[in-house]
Amino acid sequence: MNQKYNLNTKKILEKEFHVDMKGYSTHEVDVFLDLVIEDYEAYDQYVEELGTHLQNYEAEIKKLHGVIAELEATLKYESGKQQSVDQVDLLKRISNLEKTVFKK
Repeated sequence: MNQKYNLNTKKILEKEFHVDMKGYSTHEVDVFLDLVIEDYEAYDQYVEELGTHLQNYEAEIKKLHGVIAELEATLKYESGKQQSVDQVDLLKRISNLEKTVFKK
């Protein structure tokens, strides 16, 4: 991960503390830092998984936008087709009425 964090697993692993007269137990510090490293590694893995999921969802959204555009185009075509069919149907009805009324 190329993020702007102060710490990463390598910095934590390589960190050395100065020992004073009343210093901390190096074993306890090492155990604690090992836990911190494990948490960082788990966090990095989780962030990568979320990034993968995000990419998959963005691809799915893009695909669905394409389907929506296709359906809208189909709807416009069908609407125009239905309108022209209605006009033809009306002309046929008028023609039939004229034949009936004028008995041609």
